[in-house]
Amino acid sequence: MRRAQPEASRYTKGERWGSAVAHASALLIGAPLTLLLLPVPLSLVPCPVAAYLIARSFRRRKLAWGAFQGIQASLIHLLILALASVTAVADAIPPLALTFGTAAFLVFLYSLWGAVDTLLGYDFHYVGISNLLEHVSRTNLNRRERRSRWFGGRSDKNNTGP
Repeated sequence: MRRAQPEASRYTKGERWGSAVAHASALLIGAPLTLLLLPVPLSLVPCPVAAYLIARSFRRRKLAWGAFQGIQASLIHLLILALASVTAVADAIPPLALTFGTAAFLVFLYSLWGAVDTLLGYDFHYVGISNLLEHVSRTNLNRRERRSRWFGGRSDKNNTGP
């Protein structure tokens, strides 16, 4: 009797892992920083930056799906950061702080759903932002990348070509 082979994902393992890390950066980066006694809005600042850097890495390698997932994660972590900041500022008004804090927690859980889906190889789209970000991501893929002497690229003066 033949065993059914698992369906191969159309995305590479590196793309799936990188996208999952980008979506889960609030858990993987923000939570440990919070445990190191940083206040909550400050501990979430590196999360959108890390997700954006992952998206840029995929864009440089012309991996459209990974770049799209990373840019989505970056924007959703900016939203989590904004909600957490408003929660910290509105601490004097408990109902308002509770509302924004609950919204930040729900968006955080939604980002973890995106992390699990992308790790499993599913095409994850956030409600409301995915259409615009897919267009932005595809446009960025067609842009010419500027070489940097400092980060692994060669300068134009020393570029002798292949």
